[in-house]
Amino acid sequence: MVKGEQVIKVEGFELRCKMPAIAGNALRVFSERSAFLVKLTTASGAEGWGETWAYPGAASALIKSALAPVVLGADVTNPRAAQAQMLKLAVPDRRGQVHMAVSALDIAIWDAFGHVEGKPIHALLGGALRDKILTYASGPLLPAGKNRYAGFADEIARYAQLGFQAVKIRIGTSMEEDLGAIRQARSILGKDAFLMADLNESSNVRDAVALAHQAQDADLGWLEEPVSHDNLPAYRRLAELLPVPLAGGESFCGVQAFRDVLRDGSLDIVQPDIALCGGITEGMRIAGLADAFEIPVAPHVWGTCINFLASLQYAAVLSPRLGRIPYPLFEYDMSFNPLRAAIYDPKPDAQGNIAIPDGAGLGVRIEIDRLADYVTDHWVLER
Repeated sequence: MVKGEQVIKVEGFELRCKMPAIAGNALRVFSERSAFLVKLTTASGAEGWGETWAYPGAASALIKSALAPVVLGADVTNPRAAQAQMLKLAVPDRRGQVHMAVSALDIAIWDAFGHVEGKPIHALLGGALRDKILTYASGPLLPAGKNRYAGFADEIARYAQLGFQAVKIRIGTSMEEDLGAIRQARSILGKDAFLMADLNESSNVRDAVALAHQAQDADLGWLEEPVSHDNLPAYRRLAELLPVPLAGGESFCGVQAFRDVLRDGSLDIVQPDIALCGGITEGMRIAGLADAFEIPVAPHVWGTCINFLASLQYAAVLSPRLGRIPYPLFEYDMSFNPLRAAIYDPKPDAQGNIAIPDGAGLGVRIEIDRLADYVTDHWVLER
């Protein structure tokens, strides 16, 4: 086994692609998808890829100016040490951009470590607890304009035809429209499918509680982020009043943010995004904390193929939780996304599961040439 695999090159790639139509969620819409990828190369030629998808330009600048110098010369066979060195720069920013940028580099280090050892990341994390995972179709995006649910029924039917046994829909436009969408989705999917709803921080405590009570006939598996993610007093009230489980955490950076909601009993399901929260290293701390409170982890998955693959590796080692929903559950963004599909586009099996890749590192070889049409900036730093 090779030791002391030092990073000798760090490369950054900003990616952008136009959406076929302006769409988003109840609060915001967008016309393009974007992300930042980082590639590490070691002295022996091993490569590792990582991602953060929020504020790619800012992440690129932060990594290039401050974090890449920390990583150059780091040993990829010791990801925890590298992450600890990077997080020393987070003193004035313990809940935001630094963790997002660190996430990209941490994922890349784990990927490179896997290629050095010839093992998937889940093996390096102690071993997989599963070789496949139940995945839920996440969508559709809500189109801009007066009819926010245009094409909704056709999309839900498409998910069912593809074999998904679980679906999470976006809501938050109005009580009447939201209830109509929830019930329409339940009608299309049937009574046995798992159905969840995401308000994307677009509501308030009283309206969210009223919606959940009126939608009880649709048997929601969870209600996600009804209010601003950092409004912890509101989440404490929601946890007491909602008749359905409460999910959230996709925008939390660092294990300390999860500590606060778990200590208060504010969330029934936590949803770290490892491309934002601090990477796989931080994700494992969050999973350990969730284990202590016996709370399920359902990773939030957005962005490119890198976060998708890294999240699958992470999901492979998450503890199972008892209940009618077989946690962990994996999110599959169903919106237009060539930044993922150009590299990896798996389909669910007859039970709604997708396989967890067992190749080295992320499990699948990353060929950046497949994304060449979407690269808008590329830089290189070498030791």
